[in-house]
Amino acid sequence: MTALRRSVLITSMVGTILLAGGATASADSERCTSGSGCAGRVTFQSYGEVFKVYDQAGDGHSAVALYWLPDGSGPHLVWNANGNGTNVTADLEFAEGSWVTYRACLGEYGTRAVLQSTCGATITDIA
Repeated sequence: MTALRRSVLITSMVGTILLAGGATASADSERCTSGSGCAGRVTFQSYGEVFKVYDQAGDGHSAVALYWLPDGSGPHLVWNANGNGTNVTADLEFAEGSWVTYRACLGEYGTRAVLQSTCGATITDIA
């Protein structure tokens, strides 16, 4: 294989890898609280770093997102205390390409108590 052809092949492979990596960074994700019915749901939109917290049950609890950042801080909380059928948006600012780990839970907004037994699985996404 000539040096020029090898260079073109390597450049093409690197470009493909970079494009595949870029697709991962723009992925959006969501999580529900544990148990049946998804009483609380949290979505994360990578572009713009936007969380939405949905209260999807008339159970007297608030939906809450817990999230952690790469600097080690967290859990930070985004509460939706507006009742069944509502959502709250949190438009965050953090570095493009950094990760965020989060989960959906229910809680008591008045006392700011998160009901750990209701928390769904964690997920990590890329901004």
